[in-house]
Amino acid sequence: GQSFAFNGYLPVEPADRAKRLKALETRAWTEGQTQLFIETPFRNQKMFQSLLAALRPQTRLCIAAGITTADEYIRTLHVSEWKKEGLPQKGAGGTDFSKVPAIFLINK
Repeated sequence: GQSFAFNGYLPVEPADRAKRLKALETRAWTEGQTQLFIETPFRNQKMFQSLLAALRPQTRLCIAAGITTADEYIRTLHVSEWKKEGLPQKGAGGTDFSKVPAIFLINK
């Protein structure tokens, strides 16, 4: 469908963040609603690790970073595939991902 919800920033504390991610994932699966959220660039890697730890292997995860820049990176994979592939350390233009704004999206 075409339903989505923008959730802003998620909790910084790891346990609270994991709990919120699981709740968003449940909503994505039960309502078919894509869940969007953002993170400050210097926490992108921590968010990525939290996503891999908290979400089901079959959940789809899209990472869109540096949109409209030379470093633009947009990729959607199942969590199980992200675990194998990992997050690139740099965008297309060579900028470190810890310095590039990112949007994270999850859905079934």
